[in-house]
Amino acid sequence: MNFKQSEKLASFKGIVHGYADRHTGTDTTQIEERFNLTKVAQLKQIHSGDVIILDEIASHNNSREGDALITRLKGIAIGIRTADCVPILIADKNRSVVAAVHAGWRGTYLEIAVNTINLIQSEYGIAPSDLTAVIGPSIRKCCYEVGEDVAILFKDKFDETDQFLSQKGQSKYFLDLCLANKLWLQKAGVVDVEFLDICTKCDDNFYSYRRKGKGVNTQLSFIALTP
Repeated sequence: MNFKQSEKLASFKGIVHGYADRHTGTDTTQIEERFNLTKVAQLKQIHSGDVIILDEIASHNNSREGDALITRLKGIAIGIRTADCVPILIADKNRSVVAAVHAGWRGTYLEIAVNTINLIQSEYGIAPSDLTAVIGPSIRKCCYEVGEDVAILFKDKFDETDQFLSQKGQSKYFLDLCLANKLWLQKAGVVDVEFLDICTKCDDNFYSYRRKGKGVNTQLSFIALTP
């Protein structure tokens, strides 16, 4: 099982993480065994701005709805699945909390990354400047075309759309979800943001909804505090 990794997160003792591709597989049991984890907790992802705190694994159900997980539990991985959407893994510099975020265009629009940072700060008193966030393999601006209906939503809500939204032609735009999420993270106070520069549509080692269409499989991104 060969996962793509962040240089920054890989340097954190007490944390394991990985971004899978389509060759890595989706068997969470193998991940649990390889990294000595009790469970890989997930959510029923609904393209929302909802963030869930996992504070008790016994009562957690993977059918719980939401698009980001936060935990301080050791030995429990939290994971999200993507096939073009943006996976964001987050850890604090004291290795006391981790988060996994799923941000498609709707989650990005709803500022799920900001919601996650704000909840970590309010629940645990951890300053955003003490967090490291890593934006994993996802569709890049080169391949992510949206219509005017989506572009208008962003233009009406945000001032800095000229940085991540560019017009391709009449009623067509390129949307840079990675850059938008980086801007949101920085707006929330996160200074340390890393990119893994991989476009999931360009690179056929990854599942891509835009390349394969409806019914495509997904790859798992996970992070955990080790026991």
